[in-house]
Amino acid sequence: MGTCYWCHWGWPKPIKDIYDRAADDLGGYTDPLEFGPAHIVWSDENWDSAQWCLDNFDKYRGDHLENDLAIVRRSLEELLAVPEEMKAPPDNYDGENPANFPPPEHWHVQPKC
Repeated sequence: MGTCYWCHWGWPKPIKDIYDRAADDLGGYTDPLEFGPAHIVWSDENWDSAQWCLDNFDKYRGDHLENDLAIVRRSLEELLAVPEEMKAPPDNYDGENPANFPPPEHWHVQPKC
């Protein structure tokens, strides 16, 4: 299964900032981010799936409030502007030993919580 790179190092600052801004706009209630149409991005940390989530947004919207969904959509749209290099572990990551593959310093990684 592998070892989660993001759990070990944290999230690149631009990605963390997008999540935090959305969480703040949701009043700290992150269920729409974690369990709605952006689940594979924000819960599973698949940053490169933002476009897929946008393309399938209505299919997975669930019963979330429209205002909350607008915030989730905005978070995905903002994520599209993050450099691709920050959306995946280093190319040579072995999937097992994240400590051996530190992120570039300019990522300024931060824990999710």
